[in-house]
Amino acid sequence: MNNFYKKVIIELGNTLLYMNRLHRNIIINSSVLFILTSILVMTIHEFGHFVAAIMVHAKDVVMYHNYVSNSDNELSVVNKIIICAAGPMVSFGIGFLFHFICSKLKVRNMFFLFNVYMSAFGYISFFGYLMIAPIFTYGDTGYICAAIHFPMWLTIAVALVGMIMLYIVVCKLVKYFVETASQETMIIIELRHPFINSLILVPLLIGITVTTLLNMPIPTFASLIAPLFSPFALMWAYGNALNKNYSTVKMNKDVMPIDRLDYRWIMVLLFIVILNRLLVAGIAL
Repeated sequence: MNNFYKKVIIELGNTLLYMNRLHRNIIINSSVLFILTSILVMTIHEFGHFVAAIMVHAKDVVMYHNYVSNSDNELSVVNKIIICAAGPMVSFGIGFLFHFICSKLKVRNMFFLFNVYMSAFGYISFFGYLMIAPIFTYGDTGYICAAIHFPMWLTIAVALVGMIMLYIVVCKLVKYFVETASQETMIIIELRHPFINSLILVPLLIGITVTTLLNMPIPTFASLIAPLFSPFALMWAYGNALNKNYSTVKMNKDVMPIDRLDYRWIMVLLFIVILNRLLVAGIAL
């Protein structure tokens, strides 16, 4: 086990050991937003496929909780590519749009954190599909690369570009996670580590568990890649969140608005979970 994973385990243990009410509330709030935005981005991603399939006049189009099916025997390759590209492009649009909103918001509260998570999962969905293109040719970008006859080296290059770009945007987004803290919390290292672990690390583990269950049933193994592995991209900037010096100008002055439970977000999460479960049966047009 390398030093990074040892450090993560130690940090997690310390957070659980010294957890207090404030940290519990932050864990609950961040976990709620993690699960909510992950499922919401996935649903909007699939809705992109759904709309594209209707637009190219595909037959027997059905939208499920984590995939869209259609009868594509009569579709041209171009139309199939349009359907496959629609989902990732919608995801990129989500990442970019909510990233822009984060840059304009002034108050670092639960709504702000919601926007940060939306941007993160939008980017993860888009660049994640680029990263798995060489492995799953039946996936969105994997199919596109195969359909336009990319040589393997070029498909691998696409995956590497996706990985580099995802690393860059995650490093840019992590400062927004940090800014939800109070200035005092970020200055004092004994307060900063438990806060970051309560905000990112513990919700990551809780969120992955819950969203993986909410992805059941799955049509293919690739459908488990997103909930099980892709959120770990947030950990690429974990060290920065713990130790990097960020400007405190935009941080909360004295208190952290995210340390108080907001049951409205829990209600929104319940609505999204119910919608997710209803989509298991599929919606057809």
